[in-house]
Amino acid sequence: MERHTKKLAQLRARTDRQLVELISARLDRGFAYARVLAARDSQSQTPAMREFEQRAESAWREAHQLLPALRGTSETEHAALLDLRAAVLREVLDQFAADATPIRRAACF
Repeated sequence: MERHTKKLAQLRARTDRQLVELISARLDRGFAYARVLAARDSQSQTPAMREFEQRAESAWREAHQLLPALRGTSETEHAALLDLRAAVLREVLDQFAADATPIRRAACF
């Protein structure tokens, strides 16, 4: 029985590490799309730019949904860093959304 418990603990540790790698890869992808968005004119809303923004949002959402699975695991330290990276990505994406919102001005006649 002890052998099975040890094997399960090893499997759980490996799964936790793989989850950290998966979340980190999603955040890396989100930041890569955000860099492309930042390099472009923030006012241009071409279909390609909207696609990059959607992909960055999707990467953040995937990472954000997976993060709770790391809490209470052996990867707690990594989870805290990933939480921080996800928060930074969210702020960046929110800033892009704010910058892309057109300013409405009253028409002067």
